[in-house]
Amino acid sequence: MMKIFSTLIFIFLLCTEGIVARTNLLVPKDTIPLKDTSKNFIVALPILFFGEETNWGMGITSGYYFTSQGSTKASNIQGTLIYTLKNQVSLTLLPKFYTEDRDFYYSGHIKANYYPDKFFGIGRNTPDSLEENYISKDASLLFQRQRVMFDVIMAGIQAQFGYYQTSDFKNDGELINKTIAGTKTFFSSGLGFLLTWDNRDNLFYPTRGEFYKLSLLINSKIFGSQMKYSRLTLDFRNYYPIVYSHFVSLQIYGDITWGNTPFQLLPSMGGNEILRGYYKGRYRDNNLLAIQAEYRFPIYKWLKGSMFYSAGDVANEIDDFDLKKFKYTYGLGLRARVNPANVHIRFDVGFTQENKPALYFTASEAF
Repeated sequence: MMKIFSTLIFIFLLCTEGIVARTNLLVPKDTIPLKDTSKNFIVALPILFFGEETNWGMGITSGYYFTSQGSTKASNIQGTLIYTLKNQVSLTLLPKFYTEDRDFYYSGHIKANYYPDKFFGIGRNTPDSLEENYISKDASLLFQRQRVMFDVIMAGIQAQFGYYQTSDFKNDGELINKTIAGTKTFFSSGLGFLLTWDNRDNLFYPTRGEFYKLSLLINSKIFGSQMKYSRLTLDFRNYYPIVYSHFVSLQIYGDITWGNTPFQLLPSMGGNEILRGYYKGRYRDNNLLAIQAEYRFPIYKWLKGSMFYSAGDVANEIDDFDLKKFKYTYGLGLRARVNPANVHIRFDVGFTQENKPALYFTASEAF
């Protein structure tokens, strides 16, 4: 535990430098002031997206955006239903709202998935030859309640419940042996706490400010869980305006687990958020550490561009991390604003260190 908290202090010191160093440059023209989010509105859009993990997918996404009385920050409830050409089906509901007096902030998710996926083994150096297919059926509920203090600090409790079932393992693969945690059907339930600092100017496309979040979730038989494991997540983001609508965003992300963590819940690299370019879950292990930087700039009115670079790795133990061996990805993308709350459609092309490309077409920012 001392190693974990030493890592937490180190990462926190790196990020809090942004609070002192931030300067009052010109406010980007595309930024919507907080007072302009006071109007309530509903958005419902058909969506089309692409990713290496999903192939082409389609569905519908909707959101209700509103501002509670006495609050200066917008709340929202978003829902998405998708189907992909890999026969994946996913339903997601994401509530995020403040109470009328803005004393409390509620968030979480409701998810249900039927998801054919791939497994490449556990570890940072697993070969491509270990690739095997499996099907995951899962449903989860996450509830978070935080008390708002001093307008930008929030602290509270969280509870998560999940049901996971995997099947259709490869006959000669690693998963068929069932020695890896998570291959059998299980129920998990955990309780924990979270601490958040958030003074971003916008929830969906921030251009200045900071977002720091520490989350601890303990799954135990005491809470009814069939799996005993814990997760500490550290997510630190800084947004530095340069001039007009040009700015740089930085993220330092740590995901630390210990105990009998199911393989499908292990910290993993890849996908459209962490180290874009790698298949999501290509590398997974007990610990993940990543850093990402992105330069975002205007092109024409509602159209924007981005350039990004990421580096990170997974490890069995925290002491096993070696910055010289970190994997990296890089790429560029386009953004198109679709509503007054600054929600954007995102198209990214990410490249691995082997210069292999991956395409991502989705909504919302990576961080």
